[in-house]
Amino acid sequence: MIVFPRLTLPSAAASEMYRRAKHGIYTGTGSPENMKLIKHCTGYWFDSAMISVIIFTRDEGHHSMGIFKNPDYERCLHLSLSFRDLLTQKSIPKDREATKMWVNVFFSPDDQKKLWIESPKSDEGKLRDVWHYRMFCDEHWRGIIPRREVYTSEFTELGWKSFSELNDGAEAIMAGWGESK
Repeated sequence: MIVFPRLTLPSAAASEMYRRAKHGIYTGTGSPENMKLIKHCTGYWFDSAMISVIIFTRDEGHHSMGIFKNPDYERCLHLSLSFRDLLTQKSIPKDREATKMWVNVFFSPDDQKKLWIESPKSDEGKLRDVWHYRMFCDEHWRGIIPRREVYTSEFTELGWKSFSELNDGAEAIMAGWGESK
C-alpha cells in the first residue's frame, strides 16, 4: 500500500500505480500472494476534501480459470476507485469529477473507449461505492475491444471447462469473483 504525499500529481500517482501493477498478476483467488499483491497495488491519494482509494492491478484468468467462455476476456488492466471523506475517513459516494480525473490519467482517450465500467456488486463494494474500470488486453497487455460478449463460445477452444465443471459441479465461488448466497 502506498499513501501518496500531499500535492502528488495525479499523473505521478498513476505512474507509480502502473509500476506496482507490473510486480504481479492478480488471479481473483484468496491466496496469500493475491492478498499481498492487492495490498501492494492499493494507493491513497489526498486532496482538500477527500481521499481517493485506488487499486490498480493486472488481472488474468477470467477465461483460463473458467469464468468467461470468450478467451478475449482472459486478462485486463483493472482500476478500482472509491472515495472517503478526508476528516471522518468514512466512505462517500462516487465523485464524478475525481473519477473522470483518475480515468484520464490511467487511460488514454483511445483506451477509454475500450473500458468496461462496472458498478459495485458485492456487499462491501456497495457499502464503499467501489466502481471498476477494466480494459481487456491481448497477451502483450495492449488494450482490445473483445470480440462478442463474455459467454460466446465462438472462440472457445475445444475441451474448455467452466469453473463449476472444473470443480465437479460443486457450488464454489472464487474469491473476488462473487459471493455465495
